[in-house]
Amino acid sequence: MTDHYHVIAWGLRLMDELRTMIQSIERKKFQVKPLLMKSSHKLTDAEFERLQPCFEAFPDVKIAWQIIHQLRKVYWQKDWKKAHSQIRKVIWLCEQSQIEQMVNLGKTLKRRKTEILNYYISKASNAKTEALHARFETMKRLHCGIRNVERFAKRLMFCLLPFSILTELFTQSV
Repeated sequence: MTDHYHVIAWGLRLMDELRTMIQSIERKKFQVKPLLMKSSHKLTDAEFERLQPCFEAFPDVKIAWQIIHQLRKVYWQKDWKKAHSQIRKVIWLCEQSQIEQMVNLGKTLKRRKTEILNYYISKASNAKTEALHARFETMKRLHCGIRNVERFAKRLMFCLLPFSILTELFTQSV
């Protein structure tokens, strides 16, 4: 299964790569990255107005943004059948756009379609795993790496296990 967060993040990364490339070629700068990353239904009217000059100057960015919005809709569907239809639409839009980054996105979506649609079978996500990994990385950074593996493992256990389990472990060992 491919987590929906990573699917959307991949699409956003490709769209931003396109925006950056076009801005450097055209030598026009628009401070719109945070707005482009935001879901379209969460944009206020004022934010949408701030995007318009960028869309007028760079029509390919607008097309890519619309494709990403359609990609988000894959995860808004109620069942597998509707999601399958939506992802096919997104792949078609990517192919029709003839924008290199979006064509690459379409190829990736086509290759990973089954994994992406498995979300509708299991409704699972790897959010807990990602959160745990982030905590490991934070601890490693706070303690300047891992010098003593045994001590680091004890730190992890202390920080991650619920307090009730820890007290039970310590009372048994005494």
